[in-house]
Amino acid sequence: AGSFPGRFQTKMQTATFTSGTRLGLVAKPTTRSGRKAVVVRADADATNWIKKDPTVLMASAAGWFIPSNIGVGAFGGKSLFGLFTASIGENMAHFPTGPALDDKFWLYMVTWHVGLFVTMTLGQIGFQGRKQGYW
Repeated sequence: AGSFPGRFQTKMQTATFTSGTRLGLVAKPTTRSGRKAVVVRADADATNWIKKDPTVLMASAAGWFIPSNIGVGAFGGKSLFGLFTASIGENMAHFPTGPALDDKFWLYMVTWHVGLFVTMTLGQIGFQGRKQGYW
């Protein structure tokens, strides 16, 4: 709680959540237009915002490596990981020269990594949501 000279008064209202985050609302003095300005602050542990856990890393990696090794009809019965590693081997055969822009390597690489990062992100959201009591 703070005070300003004259007619201006402020109150600090805080709410603490189960995750330990504090949310503070501070009403500022009336502006020239007659409105009150409100400032919202969130105080949390700024150094551990990601809340990483090795369990999530291992589970999400396995959750992507295993399905990406299963052959699918869209790839002629081959797996995405198998095609990706085969294209790496083919491109390593002519090493100093990199893959061409129209090489299938880029499609396999982007698809495989997007799938991995989506799985890791959703795994982190699910694990932390469960741990913090959201579901």
